[in-house]
Amino acid sequence: MRSLLIGLVLCVSVTSLPVNATLQIESWQTPKGAKVLYAYAPELPMVDVRIVFDAGSARDTDKKGVAHLTSQLIGQGDAQRDEERFAEESEGLGLQFSTQAFKDMAVINIRSLTRPDVLQPALALSASAINQPLLSESVLKREKAQLLTRLEAKQQSASALARDAFWVQLYGKHPYAYASEGRFDDVKQIQISDIKDFYRQYYVAANAVIAIVGQVDKASAQAMAVQLVDGLPEGKAAPSVSLVTRPMASVKKIDYPASQTQVLMGQLGVNRLDNDYIPLYVANHILGGSGFASRLMEEVREKRGLVYGVSSALIPMRQPGPWMLSLQTSSQNVPEALKVVRETLAGLLVDIPEAELTEHKDNIIGSFALEIDSNKDIVGYLAMMGFYQLPLTWMQDFPARVAALDRQQLLTVVRRHLQPDQWTSVLLGKPLGDQEKATPLSVAPKEVRH
Repeated sequence: MRSLLIGLVLCVSVTSLPVNATLQIESWQTPKGAKVLYAYAPELPMVDVRIVFDAGSARDTDKKGVAHLTSQLIGQGDAQRDEERFAEESEGLGLQFSTQAFKDMAVINIRSLTRPDVLQPALALSASAINQPLLSESVLKREKAQLLTRLEAKQQSASALARDAFWVQLYGKHPYAYASEGRFDDVKQIQISDIKDFYRQYYVAANAVIAIVGQVDKASAQAMAVQLVDGLPEGKAAPSVSLVTRPMASVKKIDYPASQTQVLMGQLGVNRLDNDYIPLYVANHILGGSGFASRLMEEVREKRGLVYGVSSALIPMRQPGPWMLSLQTSSQNVPEALKVVRETLAGLLVDIPEAELTEHKDNIIGSFALEIDSNKDIVGYLAMMGFYQLPLTWMQDFPARVAALDRQQLLTVVRRHLQPDQWTSVLLGKPLGDQEKATPLSVAPKEVRH
């Protein structure tokens, strides 16, 4: 994934708008069917826009990497400008224009000052990049070469290899199994015709969600949304991503000449709309998502010194994403570390004391307030809400639902979903010899919890 930043960095603090009851989020559709979410934030003379297309790597077919490269080419010239001229004009306006591609979505980020003599040409330039991208053969050649270099370098990264192997092990032949940047042999075969076909199919107005936050009134936001995407064909929303099949429990061991063994293990979690997501988010925070406050860090690192770090993550997507944990340790410590991990998972099913739950709920609510204290953060959440069809009150609902969650409700949800005996595992590192025994690591003193 690459984020292309064009232009001058605006020397303005983006911290501006705390999300509270006064934040008014409005939504509508453009004439061609793009969904818009908007919040007025007058504190700073700037506007943040995020446009999300259902055009992530889950839409790749036989050539893995087309979605990623399509995203990379947008913003690198248009029908009237080559790459150099586009960059020069963006820089002159102080326009920030970046693209990203993930498994579910492709994202375009735009930031501009709202002074009329800056905003209007910045919007025109951004609209041209989106609606009439250059999609140049020469730029594709360069981007492919850079991507192939990165994919080659991944072969020397134990953590990257383990991560890719885990997703394949968990998802099999589902589109989620493959890394968003694609596969080396596939990328070599991608032609400009593949990019243009993908762009024509998925970069259409009805397949877009637009989030706008900043010092622009609603009428201006309505005009901005139309200008940015209604130059595209109306098209159709992308069809549903294929259903995920729950995998059988498995352990994949990969020999790799490294001093540390990479361990990733997990199961399918939930999709973004699942009503159990928030209780599971809290459960994951307790398990391994809260750093030194988590059970995994306490049991595996602090008490036994088997790892330097261990964490877990719950990743909701259109289809159920993974509930996974990762650690790395010396090969002789792997059996003991896995034993403690399994015991910790089992313990989460047995009990979650009230005091522990309260501590984690307070931490989550406090952290969430910090995560949405800038326009840039808020526009990201609005885009996520629109893409996954969450209610407009989601940013208020999330901390409220966390606060209202009681111990028995949490245990019920955890017991419904967590299945440690069905977890899929990937171990990448040196094989463990029979003569090797676990040796605690020399870990640093425990950090103070706040």
